[in-house]
Amino acid sequence: MLILGLGGAILHLPILYWLALTPFFGLVCIVAGWRNFATAGSRMHLIWSQILIWCALLVAIYVLYSSGVQGLTFNPNANPLALVTLLALGTFVAGVQARLWQTCAVGIVLFLAVPGIGWINQSLIFLVGVSAVVIILGGLAWAVAERRTNA
Repeated sequence: MLILGLGGAILHLPILYWLALTPFFGLVCIVAGWRNFATAGSRMHLIWSQILIWCALLVAIYVLYSSGVQGLTFNPNANPLALVTLLALGTFVAGVQARLWQTCAVGIVLFLAVPGIGWINQSLIFLVGVSAVVIILGGLAWAVAERRTNA
């Protein structure tokens, strides 16, 4: 869930991605939370509450992207950040309702990643440089380890 949410924001994926991701997150919450509810009634409550949570999130995404609001609230670079924030809130609330601390943790990490994603979007050259340094250092560490095992 975390990789899908963060990846969509970093790559600036289109609205259709977010509209498909939202029900997928809901389905994951239902499947993961199923074992936390023993009776048929409590499981039906889980299903309906998750449907309501994720439908509310879809409505919020629709409102953000409707023609009457688009252009008034966010610039194109801020849209993915707004979507990750909404997804983080929905994930956290769904995790609380489904009694899944792991899902709550995903929501918290998504929320905390929003400033980082904004920074990443503004610092692409720096990121490429850091990635190159990490790859070079990793390659050197691997070469040294190989040399020691062969010696």
